[in-house]
Amino acid sequence: MRQHILHIAAALAPLLALTSCHKAAEAVATLGRAEIDLDSIRQRGTIRAVCDYNSVNYFVHKGVPIGYQYELLTQYAKHLGLKLEIVADNTLSGGHEKIEKGKADILASTLVADTTLLPAISLCEPYGQSRIVLVRHAGDPAPASLAEAIGNDTIFVMAKSFYSKTLDNYSDTADISFTTREIEHYDAEQMVGLVAEREIKQTLCLENIARACLWYYDSLEIGPAMTGQLDMAWGVRVNSPMLRDDISKWMKSFRKTALFKRIYRKYVIDPREHHNTSQSTKADTYQDTYEETIRAIATDKRYDWRLISAIVYQESHFNPGATSWAGAVGLMQLMPETAARFGVENPGDPDQNLRAGYEYLIWLDKRLTPYVQSPTERIKFVLAAYNVGLGHIMDAIRLAQKFGRDASKWDANVETALLLKANPTYYSDPDVKHGFCRGTETVAYVHNVMDRYKNYKKAIR
Repeated sequence: MRQHILHIAAALAPLLALTSCHKAAEAVATLGRAEIDLDSIRQRGTIRAVCDYNSVNYFVHKGVPIGYQYELLTQYAKHLGLKLEIVADNTLSGGHEKIEKGKADILASTLVADTTLLPAISLCEPYGQSRIVLVRHAGDPAPASLAEAIGNDTIFVMAKSFYSKTLDNYSDTADISFTTREIEHYDAEQMVGLVAEREIKQTLCLENIARACLWYYDSLEIGPAMTGQLDMAWGVRVNSPMLRDDISKWMKSFRKTALFKRIYRKYVIDPREHHNTSQSTKADTYQDTYEETIRAIATDKRYDWRLISAIVYQESHFNPGATSWAGAVGLMQLMPETAARFGVENPGDPDQNLRAGYEYLIWLDKRLTPYVQSPTERIKFVLAAYNVGLGHIMDAIRLAQKFGRDASKWDANVETALLLKANPTYYSDPDVKHGFCRGTETVAYVHNVMDRYKNYKKAIR
């Protein structure tokens, strides 16, 4: 027996109150489904895809869009010779509506290949597989079985999802009693975050997303599995057979390539580094190997050479050969796009890398000056933008203004607004232009660099 409760109590997760161009070939009925297939898309020149914001599929890192689905979609767009346009939506219902009304062509959100959830969607060749697993807090006693884990308990899941259906199916066959609570406005990754913070006891999540969350939360335990391996696939409108067939043919071939294996390993298998509060901020982290170069480039008195050294330690631990999971390179961990913007020919060269990183800091400072008048306070904003990208910081400034915070101060003001951008309620806000951001790493980054800089100033002259 199960009890379904569609809305979680407000006390559990308190929240603050909070163009498309029509071509002749893209007829959309007033009521009904858009009539768009591959020929019309080629004529348009752009392929549009719905994708969900999270730490795996699609997000903006240091000003650059990346993610598992994003990179697969980019390769498919190259195959077609078309531009890629991402339409973000973290709900299956929202993504489905965008597909039906012609606002997007491909549903590339996390989608289990199950047509009973979205009968009007035609599924393509699978791009991979994943299991649905139970996610619990690591400090809780390990259950001997799945039945023991959920029996006579409450399992919280995102509303109107295939996780709810999984529990329905399990309830039909298992001789145990449990309660399902569906939480509105939270996606699977946010649900896992609630488990990590002990706001809820357990949830369901696709295993690949759950494992990605382990990169950020040390307090999670994954398992047992609720299902076997499930196919994951893109979906298109049922009246877009040419698009479906082209995607399926391309996907079947692309999955055999070394590039696909690299993309899969990058987002699904390999662990990522992340900046956390365990990073040392002591003066003994300093290395003088590049001191002469750093002193020479730090010509702006506001950006003291010891501050640059503190950043270099945070970014690379003074290792010129450091390369991040996202492709950032060198002492200052420049993304390829940033390196190219500042004229770097060899990002691995310490001198070029340091100079470009410094120029980027000054570039960020100039763009933030109209919003943060205090040079000292602005350094924190610049550090945050260097870490996660200027767009996310501008979003946080707008959110701070909207909710009555002091948008010219970082501590307990804009940093608080940045943390909200991990929540779908806020990254879907019309004033937010750059979507999902896991702000905890950036808040820790600013704190660590500033503390290390203070210690460097005391110890190093």
